[in-house]
Amino acid sequence: MAKKNYVLDTSVYLTDAEALYGFDNHDIFIPLKVLEEVDKHKKRQDTVGVNARKIIRMLDELRGKGDLNKGVRLGKGKGILKVMSYECLNSSLHFPPDLDIRIPDHTIIATALAVKLLEPESSRKTIVVSRDINMRVICDSLGIQAEDYIIESAVSNSEELYQ
Repeated sequence: MAKKNYVLDTSVYLTDAEALYGFDNHDIFIPLKVLEEVDKHKKRQDTVGVNARKIIRMLDELRGKGDLNKGVRLGKGKGILKVMSYECLNSSLHFPPDLDIRIPDHTIIATALAVKLLEPESSRKTIVVSRDINMRVICDSLGIQAEDYIIESAVSNSEELYQ
């Protein structure tokens, strides 16, 4: 299986903080804007708030293992996680003028474009993962592969149902 680059949208982390560990040996890029967006939800008293706080703690633990800017291995058999801004990657990034880079979704898409430009000769795919349908449509319009994030949770026995 060819290694891939995944850029995960804020919606993924707010749905499932454990998403970081669900992409096998593929690399994950977190746009800096996503950290800012997650932070806005940490005080909520619902599942979204729980996930926001959890992902922040998880990233803090990873920060203790290395430099998130350079990349940190997520674990044995897992890929590398890297937090990045699209601006620091490639000053020649041509972002469509119809999209406002100040809009968080557009910043995340610009980061995915920058990741894609990092290895132009590589056959490694860059994929945006988002729960946001419109974001996936915009990605497709720009030639970026996009997927929905679906949590597959199966209950192995009835005892776990109400835990």
